[in-house]
Amino acid sequence: MDSDKPSPADGTPPLATTLGGAVADIFRHPVDRLIRHWNWKAALISACLRTTIFFTVNLTASWNSAVSAAVTELFYRAPMVGTLAAMSQTFRRVQPAWVASVVVMALLPAMGHGIEFTVHWFRGTEKLSASVAVSVAFSIATTGLNYLLHRRDVLVVGHGARPFLTDIFQVAPHLFDILLKKPIRLLRGAAFGADSSRTKP
Repeated sequence: MDSDKPSPADGTPPLATTLGGAVADIFRHPVDRLIRHWNWKAALISACLRTTIFFTVNLTASWNSAVSAAVTELFYRAPMVGTLAAMSQTFRRVQPAWVASVVVMALLPAMGHGIEFTVHWFRGTEKLSASVAVSVAFSIATTGLNYLLHRRDVLVVGHGARPFLTDIFQVAPHLFDILLKKPIRLLRGAAFGADSSRTKP
């Protein structure tokens, strides 16, 4: 089985469950995957956060530099992140999950920061290296978590999406489960398995 069931209401093509199928899906259905499902939720959140990063870092140069960097970030960040997040949610049914996570965490930030550096270099952002370094560090911390939230149908758009505020209130419980409860369950399962193997005759 290489796909989940499509939505009968809007005729959305099913999401692929293999890595190759997900990549091919984007090329076969670019309008559906990248335009109809352009992820405005991720675009809004990222634009607010990244604009703050570039403003704060460039404030050490001057007020004008900070405002210029923030405005530059604001105008290109939302379209780019919405598209990259649309790609991320296309991969959310891929198995095994760790393979999809590695690809998403490597490919999407590389694309995003390449565009980011180019835009700010042409714009003449003063603290470019420092700004991008902070932005990359932020991406390392957030891209994987964002993808894991997509796998749980949080902060997605299109079929199965919830209202934005509902998603926002779902983020903290899901992150708590991903970062704390799930690792504890895995450690307990590993310890239980080890204890069981030692007690076997």
